Parts: sequence; C-alpha cells; structure tokens
Amino acid sequence: ALSSVIPCYAAGKILKLQVLKISYCSSMKEVFETQGINNSSNYVDEGTLPIPRQIDDVKHHVLKLPNLKILKIDGCDLVEHVFPFSTLESLRQLEELMIKDCDAMKVIVKEECGGEQTATSEVVVFGRLRSIKLINLPDLVGFYKGMNEFRWPSLHKVKIINCPQMMVFTPGGSRAPQLKFVETILGKHSPECGFNFHATNISQLQTRPPSLGHTTLCPATTSEGIPWSFHNLIESQVKFNAYIETIIPSSELLQLQKLEKIHVRDNTWVELVFDALKGTDSAFDESETVIKLPNLREVELYRLAHLRYIWTHSPWTTFEFPNLTRVYIGDCKTLAHAFTSSMLGCLLNLQELHIIDCIRMEEVIVKDKNVVVEVEEESDGKMNEIMLPCLKSLKLDQLPCLKGFCLGKEDFSF
Repeated sequence: ALSSVIPCYAAGKILKLQVLKISYCSSMKEVFETQGINNSSNYVDEGTLPIPRQIDDVKHHVLKLPNLKILKIDGCDLVEHVFPFSTLESLRQLEELMIKDCDAMKVIVKEECGGEQTATSEVVVFGRLRSIKLINLPDLVGFYKGMNEFRWPSLHKVKIINCPQMMVFTPGGSRAPQLKFVETILGKHSPECGFNFHATNISQLQTRPPSLGHTTLCPATTSEGIPWSFHNLIESQVKFNAYIETIIPSSELLQLQKLEKIHVRDNTWVELVFDALKGTDSAFDESETVIKLPNLREVELYRLAHLRYIWTHSPWTTFEFPNLTRVYIGDCKTLAHAFTSSMLGCLLNLQELHIIDCIRMEEVIVKDKNVVVEVEEESDGKMNEIMLPCLKSLKLDQLPCLKGFCLGKEDFSF
C-alpha cells in the first residue's frame, strides 16, 4: 500500500515538479514522507532495489518544491498534514491549493518541533498563491497552528466549506490585501473574519463555529466573535442544500450589520428566510426589537419549492432595510404573499420588484393579522396609504392565483 507519494530519498529529485494531483489514495498517510528525514543517519532502505543514500540528505535535507504551481488532494482519509514548515520557503511558484474530503486532515502546514524554522519571528510569504480551497475537512483546525505571520500578496480566492473545527486560519495573523471575501457554506464573509488581522484573544478560538444542521444554518446561540459566521457575512449564498428550513434564525438577526445580498436558490426544504424574534410572557422580552440591516441591497429567491414566508410577523420585531433596492422572487410554488403591510415602511427605497412563476401567490402585500389600528382606521372611512416612492420596475408574471397587489382599502403611491 502507498504510504506516501514522495519518499524521503526522492525529495531532492522533484525540483521540476509543477503539478501534483492526488485522488482517493485511501492508504496514504503522508504526501511527502517525513519519517525517514526525522530518523537518525542510520536510515537504510530495506527494499530489493539499491537506493542511493546521502547522509546529508537524511540528516539535514529540507524538502524543496521550487516549481510547484498546483497542488490538489482529494479523498485521502489518512493524511493529517500536507507540508512540513521547512518546505514553505521553497513554494515561491505555488498558485493554487485545494484539499478536499480528507477526514483526518488536521493542518495544512505541520509544525517542526525543535527546529529554527518554526521561530515565531519568521514571516511566511506565499508570493504567487491565488486560490485556496479547503472543503469537507472535519478535523481541520487551521492552515497552521504556530504563531508565525503569513502574507498572501496575490491571494484573491479563499473557500472554506464544511470545516467545523477550524477556529482561525493562522493564529499569528494573515495579510491578504487582494482578498475581498472568504467563501463558506453561509456565503461570502468580510476578510477580517480570518485574514488581515492579528489574533489577540485566543479564548475566541475555543468557541465552536456554526455548523450545518438539518433545520438551520447555525446553533441557537449567537455567533458573534466566531470566524466565518453571520456577524461578518456580506453576501448570503445558499444553494443546492436539501437540509435547511430557515436561512437566518432569530438568534442571528442582530448580527447582520454587514450583510449586502441574500441569494437563495434550489433548496428543497427552505420554508423561511428571516425568522423574526419571538416574544415571551415577560414584559422585558415583549419590548420591541428593531432589526436594522443597513447594508442590505438585494434579495433573490429562486426555485424554493416549500418557501412559505420571507419573514415571519412578530409584534415584538420591526425590520428596517433602508438601502434595499431589488427583490426578485421566482418559482417559489408555495409562497402566498411577498410582504406584510407592516413591512412597507422599510421598503421606501425599493426600486425593482419582480415576482415570477409563483403559482400560489394571491397578494403581493397582505395585511398583518390582528392589527387593531388598521381595522379602526378603516371603520372611520380613512384610508391608509401604501407608498413605494422609488419603485421603477414592477414585474408580475405567471401568477395564476393572484387576486391583486393588495386586497385592502389602502391608497397606493408609486
């Protein structure tokens, strides 16, 4: 069985290697063999073929990959790390790194105890690395556990999907000036969530991050202070997931100050986008909570077969979307309405509203249930006014059950 791809005695003979792709090597424990390098100078190969031995290579050899540009590892369940720290200096040409479906992977770069190479004063620079993808690595705790600072001057794409143990990328800090966002299962996050910062509060690393459950995208407690979570989410992108019922639970509504876009599509069981805060019997909890999303500009919902509500109504919760300009709803078969009347005050800057192929849509705007004020005003013959002053484009298409934009007696102002 293959225990390593590059044995220690061959490490000095792969200087021209540019592309390395390894897939489904279930017995492989190391990509680059380190056991022989770490042993004493008495290392002898026991194979039948004579292997040239160089004592200097055994005792002092440092694995070098000066021309490696692309490294992809997929489905190697026994591999716990990829590179020893001493190799990093030679990775000047590395442009693309992808590690996927490796159950035992703990770190990408392994610390080397007792060596000068791991001095925390040393800055590690990946000058040409443009893309990092870490996908389905259940035991991964970080890219590197040491306190060295990492710099990524060319890095512009980072994807971290289903790595539930990862608390921080590099505890010593990472600088990636070209990186605009980090992509996770929740969507796109501000790079400050794991890059362009220095970790000063190590206690934060003990908090578990949100993991994908069968009903929600995060646990019941809030995720403030956890990397790659709702508090630094700038674009929610949830697609092709069969287990989610609620996109943004009530516990996370106050953490969405940076959120700019919500795109949800092709999710079989999604029933709700925003879950409004629920009141209790105590007077304190029944006080009104204002949920303000100051940067939200766009909401796009497409092919959500079981979507019933975009947001649930709660007498204790008021939403404010001061910069929301575009709403698109398409092929949501069970959605009966888009907005409630109490939501209109937060849609004053809405410019584009398109609703297409929602076969059970009866009203675009429906009255909130049990709103006494509205009933009293109508009984006096006074009309409430519905205002969408910035609306420029309204498209209602393939809505066979639509009875009207709103079935109340309100006046409209567009």
